[in-house]
Amino acid sequence: MVKLPFFQGLDPIITLVKSSAGRKAKAELRLRYYRDQQADDLLSLIRQRWSTPEDFRLFQVNLVRKITNKRAMVYKLAPVRTFEGWDQDAGEALYQAMGANVVLKKANRLTKLLKTTALQVGWNGRPTLAVITPNVLDAVADDPEQPERLVVTHLGTKETETTYSDWTATGYVRRDYRGQPMSLTGNPGNVNPYGMLPFVPCFDSSPDDEFFLSGGDDLIEAQQAVNVALANLWRAIELQSHGQAWAAGLPTDDFLDIGPNTAIKLPENGKFGFAAPNSPIEEVLRAIEFLIKQTAVANDLAANVFELTPKAESGAAKEAENRDLLEARQDDIELWRGYEARLFDVVKVVVNTHQPGAIPEAATLRVDFGEITESMSETERLDAYQRRLDLGIWSPVDAMMADNPDIRTREDALTELARRRDETATLGVGGFAGPSFQGTPQQ
Repeated sequence: MVKLPFFQGLDPIITLVKSSAGRKAKAELRLRYYRDQQADDLLSLIRQRWSTPEDFRLFQVNLVRKITNKRAMVYKLAPVRTFEGWDQDAGEALYQAMGANVVLKKANRLTKLLKTTALQVGWNGRPTLAVITPNVLDAVADDPEQPERLVVTHLGTKETETTYSDWTATGYVRRDYRGQPMSLTGNPGNVNPYGMLPFVPCFDSSPDDEFFLSGGDDLIEAQQAVNVALANLWRAIELQSHGQAWAAGLPTDDFLDIGPNTAIKLPENGKFGFAAPNSPIEEVLRAIEFLIKQTAVANDLAANVFELTPKAESGAAKEAENRDLLEARQDDIELWRGYEARLFDVVKVVVNTHQPGAIPEAATLRVDFGEITESMSETERLDAYQRRLDLGIWSPVDAMMADNPDIRTREDALTELARRRDETATLGVGGFAGPSFQGTPQQ
């Protein structure tokens, strides 16, 4: 249970919101880094060491987004959802209308970045789906996966324009910036019509007793270090990209006018030259590269994920490099399989509240997450298909479905194989005989 500090004279909801300001600021910083909004924070870091930070050119090589997106692999392939006890076409149409694949892929990435998020199911003439991030979320929960209360902050341009959505299983209250209930048309009793929180909490790992999980600071710290190093490096390049003119044997107040069209007159024993720059550019670049590679490895990625000219590798070599990442994906899939099931339960309640009987109460959802095979080359992939066919593990139907994930049923795959066999026979090209279909002679 969240224990709230006491703020004299403040509403308990405002107390809850204010007590989590530090946590929310960290989440907001991570989101800004992910969204390429790193310049203000970099300028602040430079200002801590230099009196003229405006002299520095600011750069962003976004490690945060690259690493986060690489690690969030659950929805790299769109899953196959099977609705049991309900019409399959109706279920797919509903999830498509919600944009479920797009929103859940975004949720997986943001959960990997922020460690805790929540999916919210709403209603706007049809069900809607949104990702609520921890920079605007507060929770009261003994069991992190079954919170008793969730509060969503709706930030205004001014503090007095900020409002809050305060949810419990039985109540929904829209509150103003002071925490006072606001009048809602159509819901004068501040009732939650669903009888449950229309949210699904999502975690980057199985939670123990904390709703907002920690972790991931190393990625932000590495990003900050790289940004500062790049700014310093470019400053050094700007200052030392040209040699520095020098002269000896001249009065200290003399000024030489130099240039390709100017003859320089020196007194007896006078000397003139250019000092070569000695900035350790290569050493700094190697240090930056080392930091980037170590950060990638620490986050289950291959060290060469940021290589500009990666070497050609076999599928086996790629698979070995990605072993940690693929193993982490299997753990994530088990988490998200549960979130998908809970999400369907919430969707069912929300839809049936507004359209009674639209989804049968006994309906359930089964989700099949596709296997990742992108480490194989085209030749290796086709060879693997052929071996499965030769061993009798697969039929051409399995190969067709593996090659085209948009084909969802074996019947559709069989129909497409028959069409292609007939087409090649008509054209007189290729050697594809295809399987033997009942009622159709072999070509």
